[in-house]
Order: sequence, then C-alpha cells, then structure tokens
Amino acid sequence: MERRQYLAAAAAGGAIGVGGVGGYVILSDDVGFGPSGVPTAPYPPYPTVDGDGAIESLSLSGSGQATTDSFALTREGPTIIDTDAGDADAGERFLVTLVSATDGTEYRVIEVLGPFTGRNLINPPPGEYRLAVKQASADWTATVYDVPAYDIDSEVELELEPPVAFNDGLDAVLGPIDFGAQQPIEFSLSVDTDDDYNLSLIDSNGEQVELLIQSIVGQTDPQVRAVGGIGYLAVDTNTTWTLRAEPADDTES
Repeated sequence: MERRQYLAAAAAGGAIGVGGVGGYVILSDDVGFGPSGVPTAPYPPYPTVDGDGAIESLSLSGSGQATTDSFALTREGPTIIDTDAGDADAGERFLVTLVSATDGTEYRVIEVLGPFTGRNLINPPPGEYRLAVKQASADWTATVYDVPAYDIDSEVELELEPPVAFNDGLDAVLGPIDFGAQQPIEFSLSVDTDDDYNLSLIDSNGEQVELLIQSIVGQTDPQVRAVGGIGYLAVDTNTTWTLRAEPADDTES
C-alpha cells in the first residue's frame, strides 16, 4: 500500500464518500466584507508532484450566466477552484458547476448568496470539462487548479505539517498537509456563535475520508485519529474559527 493511502485507511470510520466539498470561502484582508482573514496558508501555488515547480492554473472570467470552453483535467488529485463574485448583489444566488464534456456529469462547485470570494475542492476523474455558471448577477472570475495526488514517498517537500494552526472566517480548504508517518493527530475546531459547522478530512486523491467534526450531530469535541500521508482539511462554517491539527499526547491509535 502506498503511503498516500494511509490517510483513508487509518482514519476511524473509513471512507464515507468521494464527492466534492462545496462552497468554501477563503477570507483575506482585501475581500471587503466579513471578518478579516489571516493569510497564513502557503497554497496556492500548488507544487508539481516532483516538487520541481508549480502547476499551471487556468483563469476564467465572465459576467452573468455562462458556460466556458472545454478544458482538460489530467491529474489524479483533487480539482481546486477559486471563484470570485465580490460585486454580486446581496441575496443574489451564485451557482457554479463543473460539467463533463463527455457525458454531462455535473459536480457542484459552489452555491452561495451574495458577494464572496471562495475556494472549493471537488473530485472529478480526469477528462474534458466545462465550467457552467448557472446563476450569477455580476462579473465573476474562476481559477482552476488541476492538483496532483501527492505521495509522501516522492521528492515533493510540502510546507504544511503538524502541528498546524489557523484562524480565519467562514469556509476554507487547507492543504496539502504532510502528516508524515502514521501517528495519532488531534483535530479541533473552535467557532464563534455558529450552530452549524463541519471539519472534513480529505485524502491526497481528493476523496473525503471522514467528517471529523459535525455540529449537527453534536460531535464538536476534539477528535483523535491515526493519520499518515498527505491530505487536506476543509472547514465549513459561517463565522470566525480556529483550527488545530497536532500530534496527540495519547499515542494510542
């Protein structure tokens, strides 16, 4: 078994889905609304699988409803898409999907109300795709990153590894994170005045491993999982938050 697979195999509960993680909003100081972000994440740019450089991104733009020309996704890792509709009217819906140019399969990228800047992680197979902006009230831009499935045994050196601590506002996708050899990691998410929030663990292929923290079912305490390899963390909340992922004092897996 390749080490990059440890992330899925070692997490309690096993793999619970392979769909996308939707609607992630990354705040930064120049967004112009909401709480100020803390720009601490080193990615993008995302490195090539051998660490010799950065992958090329695809920049798209338009106004209102539109469907782009087709483009190829060739790598085995997640597809990460930044979208910006900062001039959207309050209450107006912005709905974006990724559509297979071969069979029409759709993957929801983001669906939100009002102005925002967002980052989204989805998991389509390699192929030809179009970005479909199905609802929009203003100009928009999108940046598509066709990310490799990073392998801990390769030569790539990632900048993020436990202990990891971030604080920001609204939703976020953090990674890739090099968890190293399999070890117990404690994951915690503290939020301000929000009754609905999640923290997801995602492997290097872009598959969701587990919803570690789910407020809707009352699972809000720190969670310890035996994790190794490379993966991502996804926060889904409507408020400011603090996230930590650090080696647990208890060495039992």
